[in-house]
Amino acid sequence: MMRNTLGSLMIVIITALASCGAQGREIERDYHKTYDVSPGYGLRLKNGDGNVFIKRWDKDVLDIKVEYLAEYKSIGAGERDFKVNFRTKNDIIEVTEVETSTPVIGFHIFNIKEYSYTIFAPDYLTLEINGDDGEIYIDDWRANIEISLDDGAAVLRGIECDQTIISIEDGELNIGDHKGNLEIDYDDGRIEIFRCSIPECIIRGEDGPLSIRDTKGDFDIELDDGDADIYRLLTENLHYQGGDGDLEMEILRIDDIDIDIRTDDGDIDLDLEEGISAKFSIDVDDARIRIDLPSGTIIEKDENWVSGKLRDGKGRIRIRTSDGNVNLREIR
Repeated sequence: MMRNTLGSLMIVIITALASCGAQGREIERDYHKTYDVSPGYGLRLKNGDGNVFIKRWDKDVLDIKVEYLAEYKSIGAGERDFKVNFRTKNDIIEVTEVETSTPVIGFHIFNIKEYSYTIFAPDYLTLEINGDDGEIYIDDWRANIEISLDDGAAVLRGIECDQTIISIEDGELNIGDHKGNLEIDYDDGRIEIFRCSIPECIIRGEDGPLSIRDTKGDFDIELDDGDADIYRLLTENLHYQGGDGDLEMEILRIDDIDIDIRTDDGDIDLDLEEGISAKFSIDVDDARIRIDLPSGTIIEKDENWVSGKLRDGKGRIRIRTSDGNVNLREIR
């Protein structure tokens, strides 16, 4: 009964807004600013829900173009507006958007048609971006990057810098061909990393899925209930702490390896490329252990514990889980 009443009310509102009693308003704002810059300068952008396109060029100039177009129809009182503030402070160009509104009396339908930031800059400019639900695209950058997003998405390609730090809640992150240290903190978002070289990578996640492919580096990963798919990883040092999410991982051969994997109830499927030399141990509480290691030797074994070595046992592989099943395989 309540659902039918709400549905009928919405039909009445939409019909009323479409009639002559509804007032239509349009907000159109265009900004275009340029700044002379040099190494040591940075950009600090607070962009809300707008899409951000950052493109590299060879000029010592920061060029910022903002396009915003929205319309709304309303019955009653209430106004909305949009503006962007610009200022320079200690070699940092700050760009901050401000959306304002007065108290709404009546009904409003709001529609954004255009909302974007197009930025051309030299790649030595450090970037600090704070957004909400918009999308961010950055290609071929050489200075450090720090991004904070809510439900938006970020796509980074060809980044080569000392440090990239990204915090994202429920959005999506896609990183490819990255060179440099990487730190990611996320909640329920989706994270994809591929073809990267990351000396030190720190990942902290909640329930969202994590995918890593064709990448090398040292990893420190802690997830809650999110699943992780990690394939063709070249690593010397890897720490993985999981909760109830499953882990599928494929490790490529390297001379010395140190891997520590722990989960609560998540299953662990670990594939090792033929040729890896390491001592290994698997410890479970109430779960199944399966081992397929043609080059391996079992040293100790009971219902909840297996230890052994591959070849001369140069490296170390430790697996510990409570109720998750463990599959350890050697592959060609």
